[in-house]
Amino acid sequence: MTTKAQSMTQLVRQVRTCFNQLRSLAENLAADLDVNPSMRAIMESLSQRGPCTVPDLAQERGTSRQHVQKVINALLDQGHVQSQDNPEHKRSVLYLLTTQGAETFAEIRRREMAPMGKLTDALDQTDITAAAEVLARLNLELECIINKGDPTDGT
Repeated sequence: MTTKAQSMTQLVRQVRTCFNQLRSLAENLAADLDVNPSMRAIMESLSQRGPCTVPDLAQERGTSRQHVQKVINALLDQGHVQSQDNPEHKRSVLYLLTTQGAETFAEIRRREMAPMGKLTDALDQTDITAAAEVLARLNLELECIINKGDPTDGT
């Protein structure tokens, strides 16, 4: 019989494997565009949310500000993002996709359609929904553990 702890260990291993496979897929799909998976993730956030600060992006992505700043700097160098003044904070500028960045991200999304379609076809809608819900809860719990909060206390 499998214990709950063993099941959690299996889940985490599967998440790590899935993350690595998705990373490899992203690298392969965008290699000729000179966009790595970290850059792709930031471009996705900016595409969905619009202008954001580095701290906002770091919090959303669950990573350090330093890592996001390195990625933003690379995107700036390539002309995929630009900065603009932040009316709410003088020292924390907003970053947004340039036209070139939006076009590059659209091309990446176009290339992802075929493999994502295959994944969608391979799984039942119920399983996809359940997995998304479990992963969302897992991320919430992890965020609370990292921040030393209690995910069940409502704060």
